[in-house]
Amino acid sequence: MGEKVYDVYLVPSERGDGDRNIVSPVEGHEVEFYETGVWLAREGGRNFFPYAQIRTIREHSREAGETPTDEPGSDGSEE
Repeated sequence: MGEKVYDVYLVPSERGDGDRNIVSPVEGHEVEFYETGVWLAREGGRNFFPYAQIRTIREHSREAGETPTDEPGSDGSEE
């Protein structure tokens, strides 16, 4: 079995105030849940996402040698 991977899908934002541009889904290897949101550990550090900004968190396994891809239907939608 491969390592655990977490994809955090964010609610689309219409903000134009120069806020950081984070592309959804955000992939990480560890999620810590807190009262107001989650910390996602990523390859380049950690990011905090308030629950109001999160649409879906998907946990899955990455097999050895697998690379991240955008799989059809992996955006958390129920199509």
